[in-house]
Amino acid sequence: MANVIVNMNVPNGYVIGLHGKWGSGKTTVVNFILEHIKKHQDEAKKVEHVDFRPWIVSGHQDLMAAFFKLLSEQLKPKEGKVRKLFKRGMHTTAQGTDSLVDAAVTLSVAIDPSGGVFSRLAGGFGKKALNAAASNYLKTPSLQKAYEDLRDLLSKSDRRFFVTIDDIDRLEDDEIRSIMQMVKTIGRLPNVIYLLVYDREIVWRALEEGTDRVGPRFAEKIVQQEVELPLPGKNVLLTMLDEEIKFLTADGENSARWQYIVRDGVHRWMNYPRDVLRFSNALKFVWPALEGEFDSQDLVAIEGIRLFDSTAFDWVRLNRDFLFNEGRYFMGADEERRAKVEALKESLLPTTVDVIMALLTVLFPSQGKWFQGDRYMISENYAASQARRGLASEAGYDAYFALHPSADAVPKSTIDAVFDKLDDEKAITSALRAYVGKDNRRGRAMIGLFLQDLRIRFAVHPKPEPSQQLLNALLSIGDEVLGLPWQGEMFTLEPSGTLRFLVRDLLEAWGEEEAGKHLIAAFEQSNSPFVLADLYFDRGRELGVFPSDDAGRRVISKEDFDKLGTVLMPKIQASANDGSLVNVPYLWDIARSWKHLGDPAAAKEWLRKGIEADGSFTAKVIKGMLTQSSSGGGIRYSFRKEPDEDLYDLGAVYENAKSHLSDANGLTDYEQALLKALVDGVDRIRAGQSPDRFGGDGDE
Repeated sequence: MANVIVNMNVPNGYVIGLHGKWGSGKTTVVNFILEHIKKHQDEAKKVEHVDFRPWIVSGHQDLMAAFFKLLSEQLKPKEGKVRKLFKRGMHTTAQGTDSLVDAAVTLSVAIDPSGGVFSRLAGGFGKKALNAAASNYLKTPSLQKAYEDLRDLLSKSDRRFFVTIDDIDRLEDDEIRSIMQMVKTIGRLPNVIYLLVYDREIVWRALEEGTDRVGPRFAEKIVQQEVELPLPGKNVLLTMLDEEIKFLTADGENSARWQYIVRDGVHRWMNYPRDVLRFSNALKFVWPALEGEFDSQDLVAIEGIRLFDSTAFDWVRLNRDFLFNEGRYFMGADEERRAKVEALKESLLPTTVDVIMALLTVLFPSQGKWFQGDRYMISENYAASQARRGLASEAGYDAYFALHPSADAVPKSTIDAVFDKLDDEKAITSALRAYVGKDNRRGRAMIGLFLQDLRIRFAVHPKPEPSQQLLNALLSIGDEVLGLPWQGEMFTLEPSGTLRFLVRDLLEAWGEEEAGKHLIAAFEQSNSPFVLADLYFDRGRELGVFPSDDAGRRVISKEDFDKLGTVLMPKIQASANDGSLVNVPYLWDIARSWKHLGDPAAAKEWLRKGIEADGSFTAKVIKGMLTQSSSGGGIRYSFRKEPDEDLYDLGAVYENAKSHLSDANGLTDYEQALLKALVDGVDRIRAGQSPDRFGGDGDE
């Protein structure tokens, strides 16, 4: 096109149309043409560019005036004939007819040698809207003569002009009609080539509106040659996009889920260069706020849905409870779920339903059965989606929609820092301890969430190597974590349980031979007989040393287990002697370990004295005897098993619990609830009732 424009002889002017859909790269093509002309044209065939941007003045209804003003700035004529035309324009203005004023201003501005004197003079008459068609102006003899003189001047001049009029399809319909009428009027100016840039369908529709003419036929009278912008290849667009967002995707895994995102999303969304620009700009804006806190591949998927499948995006944004099984979707509600998804499908274009449902399944694999029905196949397990901190994790979802790490989760960067410093016990302990005793806005213990995130990392591939320093750090916070009050949230593992499972995960990762060595080293370093007794009994149940309904697979040898006992018992005895043992959160496993490793009679005597002396101590004893469950009436209690007579006199515990309740000063609500629960349970036993479940009705 640049070569044609440079070499074309246009004694009567020439109008070229460049058609392309919105975002197809029309403006870019114009810039390429101008750059090519600038670099390659000969001085003898020099073409001067006039850039007319109608949308700048749209709404002012003075498009023709603006065009001729721009052309006059390019012409800047000084010949004598031009001066005469200027005077003629002045004379015409003096006649005082409105149409002549507007027409004279238009043409005189175009050839005003004063650089704007006439324009300022015309301003005194006021700017009249050019509502009438330009052809009507040219019926006036004096103005017609001025126009013909301008044609003659341009014809005899050796200067050639290339006028670009871009973004015609951004104008209002009446402004499009004005522009096209203007080009029809002035498109015959000699040595002037016009390039009109537009979306054909928009222009045709505007030309037809309010008239009985046919848009395409009318346009054919104006545009002498129309060039349709070729569609860019998908591979070209995807290559462009890849270059723009490689900061985001370069290190990503080429997994099956990523291939689905590209196939069902990115490939479908990228149709024009502007799609690449919009998409890459959006990702460049969002990523700095989420880097390190949100999965990069999920970001590509959800940002694409936001830009190109907005109905689906709004559904994801408005249906958090559905996606995370909360509120009315906590249990059941299958019919309502189906209705929700069907309503979404009906709101989508039929051609996009299947691919959008596939994308949502990739983003929320646990909900895939609702999106894809029988075609649903789990493509990613829970741990993997959580470890990525993608949209399927609550923390990832909340971070994305807030453009900020979720306040209800431990930042992913904090989790990453632990695994970056697995050999730094002090740093790990500091990171963990910062969340002990803190609850999020939903009342969940943050340390429990932290430990769960650590567990998840050990459940996905590639699995990190466990370290002695991490194990030591976990044991160092054990007193606080194992002693946290029970929250009673259904289907949620308490932090104490999460800690126990995490320790087991580390031992399993080492293997039986190495695990025992690491656990013995941790026992030797720890100063908490409470934590050690808890872990000792876990390992004993696995080995069958202590009875258990669900012992689990053993993770250390019996020989190493015995070594743990030789480390633990002296620590229990020393703590009992110095009085610090009474400060542990509860005494169940300590008492059983003491019985197994030492003198049962000494353990029973120590317990008896504590129970008689202190209500808080008695509550710690009772806590080990009871299990807890949540119900609509509050927390309910059951006996774990019949108390071991080698350690406890249940009648004495009962009498002391009643005595401490009668003088409950200094006891917490939780301690009083434990004492009341035991008294209630013993009363049921004595009354011949089942002691399996008691308490409740508001008990906490």
